[in-house]
Amino acid sequence: MVFVAVLIFFAVLEQVVSAQGFFGASIALEVLMGITALCGIFTQFNARLEQVQDFEQIKEAKGVEDILKEKAEVLTAEFVKHLAQAYPEHEKGIFEKIGPEKVAVYFAKYPELKASEVLLNLVDRINGLQSSVYNQRITVENLLAKTRTRLRDPWYFRFIIPKE
Repeated sequence: MVFVAVLIFFAVLEQVVSAQGFFGASIALEVLMGITALCGIFTQFNARLEQVQDFEQIKEAKGVEDILKEKAEVLTAEFVKHLAQAYPEHEKGIFEKIGPEKVAVYFAKYPELKASEVLLNLVDRINGLQSSVYNQRITVENLLAKTRTRLRDPWYFRFIIPKE
């Protein structure tokens, strides 16, 4: 597409030179340089907009990650409550050590818990939330990689691209 535009420009330039001389050619070249400068400025500000959007998406992903962690903690507390009812002698140890990432381990310790649909459902939901937290972290890291790349790109003006 650019190649065709360049060919058309040179065809028009040739006609201008033959009709008006080199004065017309200089005007045509100045117009071309102006259009190129405008395209460059547009590209720079578009990159700035993308950078700002990426930073906003990072903030959003971190917020979602915090909410998912909070949900996982609430479900873990509910799981601990069910375990404390089933195994009161181990209650103190359960409350001190359990976290969302270790919920499935208790099914190995206490196989009879697998009979409880409520606990199976809780563990599935907690595992789903943990998976979502990890997906949000991957999203954040991918967005951070894009922003770092944009900051090092030699074709962008550094003063236009925000750092954070």
